[in-house]
Amino acid sequence: MNTPHAVPCHVDPVTAEVLAWLEGQCHKMEALVGGLDDAQLRATPLPSGWSMLGLLGHVRDSTEFWLHHVLLGHPTELDEGAPWDNDPDAPGHEVVVGFVASHQAAVAGARALRADAEPGWWPDGAWGGYRQDTVRGVLMHLFADNAAHVGQLGIVRELTDGGVWDYGVDGVRTLTT
Repeated sequence: MNTPHAVPCHVDPVTAEVLAWLEGQCHKMEALVGGLDDAQLRATPLPSGWSMLGLLGHVRDSTEFWLHHVLLGHPTELDEGAPWDNDPDAPGHEVVVGFVASHQAAVAGARALRADAEPGWWPDGAWGGYRQDTVRGVLMHLFADNAAHVGQLGIVRELTDGGVWDYGVDGVRTLTT
């Protein structure tokens, strides 16, 4: 197991910048589900069948996987065929609070990593041989994946109540606001 976090002499500017962008994505996801009730958060208006809560759970698990397990070197069992929980049992507000807390913890754990370091662990043989060889590569993979999910949440929010992300207010603007 590699330990890229064993020699943190300074904060790597690339790592810090990408983690800041990931934090921004988390903020957008939290805001995009804000103010909706459980029925709206559990609705599946897209052909994919993803609910907003299910998508938050997926992003939570993915962020923890890439930052805690892969980058920080905490091996875990990976079952690529495991079913995805699209409708968590917990109330919507608990799922959102848990998503934010988990995301913040995962990002905090990765702050001292050097962008050019190797990941602390990699699930050999997974994804048909796909691999990222640096912390930077893993962070960019996660950034691209999460950016797609922010877009999905944005589409579902707009379909739900007309709400759209507004950079001017750093939040969601609906037809009534």
